[in-house]
Amino acid sequence: MRVAVEICVMSVAEAMAAESAGADSVEICTWLACGGVTPSSGLVDAIRTAVRIPARVLLRPTPDGFVHDPAAIHALLLDAEIYGGGAIGLVTGGLKPDGSMDRELMRSIAQLAPDSEITFHRAVDHAADPMEILEGCLALGIDRLLTSGGAPLAKEGVSILKRLVDKAEGNCQIAAAGGINAENVVGIVERSGVPEVHFAAQRSVPGSAQKVALSSSHPSISYTFEPDVAKIEAVMNALVKAGLR
Repeated sequence: MRVAVEICVMSVAEAMAAESAGADSVEICTWLACGGVTPSSGLVDAIRTAVRIPARVLLRPTPDGFVHDPAAIHALLLDAEIYGGGAIGLVTGGLKPDGSMDRELMRSIAQLAPDSEITFHRAVDHAADPMEILEGCLALGIDRLLTSGGAPLAKEGVSILKRLVDKAEGNCQIAAAGGINAENVVGIVERSGVPEVHFAAQRSVPGSAQKVALSSSHPSISYTFEPDVAKIEAVMNALVKAGLR
């Protein structure tokens, strides 16, 4: 079994570090602190130009949950059409007010981006029933499901991750996310059987707060990050030592 590794990135530097450390793919987003929102087309193009490994793009129009209002749905579908035109993998999703999959939304995205691989993202971890989300993915031909197993951390959602892997039977790739690191990655993979792990690898640059804050609400927060190459390499080494790469 070879476990794939994807790194969530917000910059060209992070994407290049992921590729250099041996990652299989990157997911491009912005504002990672809120779980990520849709990045600019310029950033996506710059990263795809800089690295040769496959890149997926997060389509999440707002940071305020996964039950989208009409304006957010309009933005999401427009982005799906634009990025889908380039056949890039899309990482997206939406829920109905009752916590079930918004199948109409997912069907529309698939129609707008017929050449794109589509991942249902961690909206599944806010759903009423993760298994219902997988059933929707299988019914609609969604390629991939990114999840922590409905728990804050993947190591806490291992039992659900295993159920998802078993039910998917390889027809929808289950990728584990949520607090993945070198200390827990092998246990998560071995206990759940997930064929892929996903995590961010960045660290804040100390002492980089702006002299003149651009946000009066958070004047002392640093928004400067650098790639955490050591984290990627440590996860890779753990998987190699366990015979999982």
